[in-house]
Amino acid sequence: MLKKLLACFLLLFLCVGCDNATKPKLGISFGVGPAKRWPVEMNLMVERAKELGMDVDARLNKTDTPKTQTEDCIDMIDNGISTLILVPRDANKTDEILDYARKKNVKVLLYARTILGKNLDFFVGYDTYKIGQSLGSHLSEKTYKGSVAILKGDANDFNVPLLNDGAMKYFQPLVEQGDLKIIMDEYIDGWNPEIARKKLTAAIKKNNHQVDAIFAHNDIMAGVAAEVVKELGIKNHVVIVGMDAELPAIKRLVNGTQDATVYMDLKAMAVTAANEAYNLATNKSTNVNAAFDNKSSSKIKAYLVNGKIITRENIDRQLIETGVYTREEVYGK
Repeated sequence: MLKKLLACFLLLFLCVGCDNATKPKLGISFGVGPAKRWPVEMNLMVERAKELGMDVDARLNKTDTPKTQTEDCIDMIDNGISTLILVPRDANKTDEILDYARKKNVKVLLYARTILGKNLDFFVGYDTYKIGQSLGSHLSEKTYKGSVAILKGDANDFNVPLLNDGAMKYFQPLVEQGDLKIIMDEYIDGWNPEIARKKLTAAIKKNNHQVDAIFAHNDIMAGVAAEVVKELGIKNHVVIVGMDAELPAIKRLVNGTQDATVYMDLKAMAVTAANEAYNLATNKSTNVNAAFDNKSSSKIKAYLVNGKIITRENIDRQLIETGVYTREEVYGK
């Protein structure tokens, strides 16, 4: 009888061991700047991955210290992850991560920022070109004559040229007609607000303190633009557009110092990334709504999310009634 009990106990122990051994482990690496969205999205991914039964190692790397993003990823791969969700700090410096992941049979899902010229397993992000078109259309309808400054993001972010190209579809005809003058069109290294401030201030001063619109590639730089306009004492209304629908930007919409931003359903996007990472880890079919061209040998399977233009007029309907922000957060009452 004792032998039978011991045998049952041993069998049970082995089964538990098997379950733990086959439990998928997810690595998440964000090489990002100061935008408030990133910690929120990472937490959503972690929560969803754990609901799906995955072990998770998540690392938010803003400064490449005490470890670089590459070191973070190699650590996680060595610790047995089966899938890596990656937001690269520099899309041009990911070869070591991707090569090591491939060597260790770890699948890589790019999130929000993709990489050119590399074969990837999956991409979850927003349809940046269409968002650029929406912002360009909005700005050019408000400012079809005058001077425009363009605060682009980091040159190594694949989304930046797509966003700019989408907007230029509307700007370029006005430029060619002589109605619109672009006084600044520059990348901002590392999405650094202080670099943006210096470059924008210099461009407006050089243009005799004249500016009619500013196309900022995110809401942090849109906030910088609003501050510069105020500091330089610009009297005319300056149309400022940004992206991410961060709460300070929504408050600027209310007080009239920013005209538009773009809201992406970041919760849905983060949860989708966790779902697809689980599918990759467990060899299930992924959910695909686009074939993304990243200039590699074949198009990348992707799930793309479009954004919604947010203005002062639709804050209540798009952000408050849907629970993104409370009325108190937006209006302070």
